[in-house]
Amino acid sequence: MSTEYGNIPEETIDAVLKQHDIVETVGRFVHLTKQGKYMKGLCPFHSEKTPSFTVTPDRQIFYCYGCGMGGNAIKFRMEIEGLSFPEAVKIMAEEVHIPFQSTGGKPESPQDRETGRLLQAYEWSEKFYHFLLKNTEHGRPALEYLRGRGIGDKLIDQFRIGFAPDRWDTLVQFLDKRSFDLAEMEKGGLISARQSGDGYVDRFRGRIMFPIANRSGKTIAFAGRILGEGHPKYVNSPESRLFNKSRVLYNFDQARSAIRKQRQAILFEGYGDVIAAWEAGVHNGIATMGTSLTEQHAAMIKTAADEVLVCYDGDNAGQNAALKSIPILEQAGLQVKVAMLPAGVDPDDYIRSNGGERFVRQVVEDAASTTKFRLATLRRGYKLNEENGRLDYAKAALPVIAALGSPTEREVYLRELSSEVDVSFESLKQDCNLIRQEQSRPAPGQEDPGPAYSGPQPGGGGQYGGKGRGRGDYGNKGGFGKKGGFGGGNGYGNAAEEDFFPQQRRTRPNRDLLPAHQAAERRLLFLMLQDRQVCDYVAQRLGDEFNTPDYAAIAAYLYAFYAQDRDPDSSRFIASLQDEKLEKAVSSIVMMEGAREWSEQELDDCIKQIRSQGNLRSSGIERKREEMMRAEKDGDFLLAAQIASEIIALERQ
Repeated sequence: MSTEYGNIPEETIDAVLKQHDIVETVGRFVHLTKQGKYMKGLCPFHSEKTPSFTVTPDRQIFYCYGCGMGGNAIKFRMEIEGLSFPEAVKIMAEEVHIPFQSTGGKPESPQDRETGRLLQAYEWSEKFYHFLLKNTEHGRPALEYLRGRGIGDKLIDQFRIGFAPDRWDTLVQFLDKRSFDLAEMEKGGLISARQSGDGYVDRFRGRIMFPIANRSGKTIAFAGRILGEGHPKYVNSPESRLFNKSRVLYNFDQARSAIRKQRQAILFEGYGDVIAAWEAGVHNGIATMGTSLTEQHAAMIKTAADEVLVCYDGDNAGQNAALKSIPILEQAGLQVKVAMLPAGVDPDDYIRSNGGERFVRQVVEDAASTTKFRLATLRRGYKLNEENGRLDYAKAALPVIAALGSPTEREVYLRELSSEVDVSFESLKQDCNLIRQEQSRPAPGQEDPGPAYSGPQPGGGGQYGGKGRGRGDYGNKGGFGKKGGFGGGNGYGNAAEEDFFPQQRRTRPNRDLLPAHQAAERRLLFLMLQDRQVCDYVAQRLGDEFNTPDYAAIAAYLYAFYAQDRDPDSSRFIASLQDEKLEKAVSSIVMMEGAREWSEQELDDCIKQIRSQGNLRSSGIERKREEMMRAEKDGDFLLAAQIASEIIALERQ
């Protein structure tokens, strides 16, 4: 039976999930370490120092115990790259050459509709700013400034550059007249709320506007440059549902085809550098959003390139930033080279002063290796015309050379160092070998953290269990309770989920207390997700009588999922939901450490506990209704209204 999700055929989603292993997908963005049957790392969706982000290979899902984010490979790409469900599926399908065709089908989820409205608003705002720059008196000074910087009409159109007038409500009025919800626009980062709380104002005023696009080419943010001198020079859109500066690279959408063709990306610091390089014929240039390079940036580049040329400004700040970027790029599996620009010169200035041809020949083609760059940067801090300066430089340079894995490379750089500092090659080599021995020794008390996942490995199935991932085994310890089942007790009060699943103590940082009926509902759903027989049993005896609305919805979706004659598949089931709240709930339930074995007695105990809570709540509501009717008969309408609000609260619970 074929169904469709978000206008995408089910068969396409199945194929995408089958071809995109969760560990390899997440491993591009997160450094994962194997821990038993799980992979763990620092969550990319919130700041943390202790890893609570977990990937389960046999279930093909991820879940963070810290922030609750969870889902399958498609969901991960949606969140990490700010994509809608259809966009993520389309990109992932293209990456593995799966034919993609969107058809009419199930309506988009509320989240996708909100994303669609914001994308439309950003598209119209971009065109509005572009029009103001090129066709109005307001934009004339900005247009003259750009042309003076060598950015002509062709480049302005290519990069869709615009101008925001120095007025308070130009964009606000534009959006309001087109019936956009201004509160939603403020949430999406296009406008700002007034400090008084009364109405909205333009976020960007008196600035040249550079649209920032996602990898699909859709505008998701702006960078506004002040016209003339002032502070801050650049202002970016705030982070929003669409935009996370740690996961977006300027011009990646336009540069991606050239990057893939050349297998090389050129990483700049600023938008002006990218644009100037484009005019010079360098179409594989990208830049970060005024922030440091992140692991997510490096992983994005790795999807299209094998090599990165870091081309930062020639001042100390630019060179230091390049030094920090090198290990991040190398850890992502990229080869790295560094452009050697003259001191104090940025790429934009170099191109305008020397021309594009010379930039390509002397900067791009003559880029240095990372070792040569590190040594050149070190050399600037020493006086090589003095003996002490030469010796100090040699001491600083040797650890850099010693870290090289290739004996041939080490010898080349040691010979260069020998001629620079006037010390024999053999002496330097001996010192280098001593440093290598020290570097190979583990620090006192240092423990082996276990094998880390750094992408797919040649000749095998990666480092999380080879080719045979299998279904895994949740273990037989713990069970559902110390005596096997709830025992039909009514006096459970609050129960910690790990009291029913002791293994949870080792995996959940927060010991959240759950009512007994919720623990029972989670246990049933856990078993239903992995066994169709359990789902049929629960459907016949409990149906939709779950007390927790989200769990009732999940159960209903599960009944429909299995009605399509599908086998248990947590990852595929999550893809069918397209509801962020339910996706997180299912991911949390799948990660529970309960035993997989079950009995009808255990299921009956769970159902009894759930129904007892439902009966308790129902009887309470009925009593309240009787009280409300008595109050109405007595003419006490204020009391009746108060009781009515209590009834509504009970029904919501």
